[in-house]
Amino acid sequence: MDSDHKHASLVHEISIEPGATISEALARMDAAGTGALAVCSPDGTLLGILTDGDIRRAILRGVALEDGCEDVANPNPVVSRKALSQGEALFLMSRRDINHLPVVDENGVLQDFILRRDLGGQDDLELSAQKRLQSVMISPDESITGAIAHLDEAGTGGLALCDADGRLVGLLTDGDLRRAILRGVSLDEPCVDISVRQPMVAHGAIAAQAALDLMTQHEIDHLPVVDDEGRLVDFLLRRDLVLEPREKMSAVIMAGGFGKRLMPLTENVPKPMLPVGGRPLLERTIRQLRRAGIEEVNLTTHYLPERIAQHFGDGREFGVSINYANEDQPLGTAGGLKLVKRPDGPFLVLNGDILTGVSFQDMLDYHRNYSAEMTVGVRKHEISVPFGVVDCEDVQIREVREKPTVTLFINAGVYLLEPTACDYIPENERFDMTDLIRALVQAGRTVVSFPIIEYWQDVGRLEDYQLAQNDVHDERVQ
Repeated sequence: MDSDHKHASLVHEISIEPGATISEALARMDAAGTGALAVCSPDGTLLGILTDGDIRRAILRGVALEDGCEDVANPNPVVSRKALSQGEALFLMSRRDINHLPVVDENGVLQDFILRRDLGGQDDLELSAQKRLQSVMISPDESITGAIAHLDEAGTGGLALCDADGRLVGLLTDGDLRRAILRGVSLDEPCVDISVRQPMVAHGAIAAQAALDLMTQHEIDHLPVVDDEGRLVDFLLRRDLVLEPREKMSAVIMAGGFGKRLMPLTENVPKPMLPVGGRPLLERTIRQLRRAGIEEVNLTTHYLPERIAQHFGDGREFGVSINYANEDQPLGTAGGLKLVKRPDGPFLVLNGDILTGVSFQDMLDYHRNYSAEMTVGVRKHEISVPFGVVDCEDVQIREVREKPTVTLFINAGVYLLEPTACDYIPENERFDMTDLIRALVQAGRTVVSFPIIEYWQDVGRLEDYQLAQNDVHDERVQ
């Protein structure tokens, strides 16, 4: 049997639907001999992982064997979204202290189920650690634009700036990049200019618990490890050392727009249901939310709502729970929130016509760091003025700038709100997000901007829709 057939057979053996009982899960786990099962929707989307330890703990709590296995499974397991070598998988599983690693595709569909017992030894682990090290090292002279691309590829949330001899010069995180963008720093500047030049480091080998204690003490998520000469020998991430429970979020997607600028495409299809890369745009957004651990999704609808409801139903097939709030008359980009059950915690609000790769978890961390009531995703936008610009003070000319570039921040249609923000939205009135931002600012509440440095594309016009199609085809976005 070839490798692909083996993987397909294993995936079938260890997959179980969420409606199965714990008793059925025990029998399936015993037959598979893997010590864990993948809880999957009918289309193969991973909803969680159920280990023999989860079942033992549930039984000790008095959970009945006739109860659903989904109730005791881990809904946010560590997963890989790409194929891994044995060394890479062993490295990840060793850092996270896990014995089972699901591998999913860009849509969250289970592709493989890696068992730690099947992997190699210390040599493979050291090779994978070396690859991680190489992926985070970048020259201090690299531009900020280059650093953004490098960070996206590394997927570590931080980079180590090293000289030609591998000596650590600085640490650059995604937070440093976002703050620099807000300050208006040119993206052509060297990345060392916005880095932390003397970051906290560990010297020589350090135990996982000691590293975690150090990172907790200094409130950092990245810990470079250097040798006696200051050369980088390891790069530790907090996420590798501890599986911190994620704060639960829900999401609201504004899917009620007419899409007039996209006519005739939207004559019989609501704008969020237009296909992008063969899949409705709204489906791409919902799958992205599910991959981020968001399970409760609310859709506000108005134009052709039945087309949306027919496709998604209750959301179970897509690994989420979907509730619908239909607007009898358009209520704007914020007014529809009054039709949705008030969330218990922070919640995302997204325009239904955007395609983005932004990390919702990073946005939540940012939101919490600033103790914000509302966080607004913004996108840097530059406009080249084709004329010389004269700056005047009264009648006096103070400066002449030849064909300058003006930098602006545009509203990206991605918001994170506390439930209390809904108190500022009137009932049954048209009210836009811009109105809500003004109301919160005038009330003295904390509203902050979150620069989106990841992929982002509005799909509101025909030319933008074509750009999104091209980007999906070129795999710039999932």
